[in-house]
Amino acid sequence: MLWDIRARMKPALSIIDLIPHVHRTPALAALRRAVQEGRPATLRLSAEDRELAFHDATVQLTSPIGARVLKALYQGGHLKLKKPGIKPLPALDAYIATEDEFRAEVARIWASEDAQRLRLTEIIADPASARPEELSPWLIDKVMSARLGHGAYGEIEIAGFTCHRTLTYPPIAESDRFRPEGKVTCWWLDSAGNRQGDPE
Repeated sequence: MLWDIRARMKPALSIIDLIPHVHRTPALAALRRAVQEGRPATLRLSAEDRELAFHDATVQLTSPIGARVLKALYQGGHLKLKKPGIKPLPALDAYIATEDEFRAEVARIWASEDAQRLRLTEIIADPASARPEELSPWLIDKVMSARLGHGAYGEIEIAGFTCHRTLTYPPIAESDRFRPEGKVTCWWLDSAGNRQGDPE
């Protein structure tokens, strides 16, 4: 899942906490099962919704889609509660209500990613077609890898500028037992002769 999409999700436990008297850890496990395994079977999600509903990482994240699943689990009696449940859940409902906005943001992010991939393909095919403001170490690395190979170092012209990808090693002290790892830098000189991109 793209970082920009994850950034628009919330920690799953903070959403679970919107349900009064819920046992947090079992609720988190139930949400994960419901999204990833489709259990209980009454909850049906498309493959896209499963991806967008829950992100399993060091800090588990959920979206308004996952919050909707959580509410369905609550209403279906699938969550363990410390006390009898309370029907209205205004804070959870407020987060669920942002689903359309979340989906619109996801669609915008995917469209931006698609446009970026298409533009990269165009620049790889014709590096001269790049605009100076598009130059970046990332672009130099991608173009050089595609045209010269992943392990290649040297120069390539992009957007009318000579761009470099170099591998440098830090100085080795006599006491060092191992050679330090090399550092890849991508850079270019702008029209004023100033170095741009990765620092030396």
